[in-house]
Parts: sequence; structure tokens; C-alpha cells
Amino acid sequence: MAAKIIRKEGKKLIIEITIDLEDSMLDSEEAIQAVVNEAGTLATEEALKQFDTNGEAIEIEGNQWRSKGQEEKFYQTPYGEIQCPSMFITTTDAERPSAL
Repeated sequence: MAAKIIRKEGKKLIIEITIDLEDSMLDSEEAIQAVVNEAGTLATEEALKQFDTNGEAIEIEGNQWRSKGQEEKFYQTPYGEIQCPSMFITTTDAERPSAL
């Protein structure tokens, strides 16, 4: 079983899945669910990437937030946990949280 991203076309994501059908219906259903969940995690990771910042400084309510670079973060999805790099931004404003 496998799911892999074949290509991206603008906002479309083409994912190929390969499923090994088993000797019992229950085992086949579990195999189908596993590979569909794998495809879901791949698609969710790509969706998250499109909403991440590009690392440039941003201003929120008059406060400057700057990137400290990317760090690996874990996300819970309906398809399972994924690990995805995301920008870590901070501000020096003492009244604000240290990370956004």
C-alpha cells in the first residue's frame, strides 16, 4: 500500500494510491482505510504549507513579529498525526506572548 503525490497543478493536488486487496473483506477494508488516511495526511500537509508565512516580518496591532526560522511541528488531523515544518515567529513586546 502506498500513497504519493504525483504533481501539483495550481491548487490541485494529484495523489496516486496503491491498495493491496486482501483475502477477507475486513482486511481489505482496513487496507483501503490505511492508504486513504495516508493520502489524507499528504494532502493536509500540502494544505498547511500554503497558509504558512514566508518568513518576512509582520505587524499585528502595532507590534512587529519576526521569523526565527522554521521548526518541525506536529498536527493532529482526521487522517492521523503529521509532522510539518512551520515558521516560528516572535515579538519582543513584553505584554504579548513570546510566540504566535
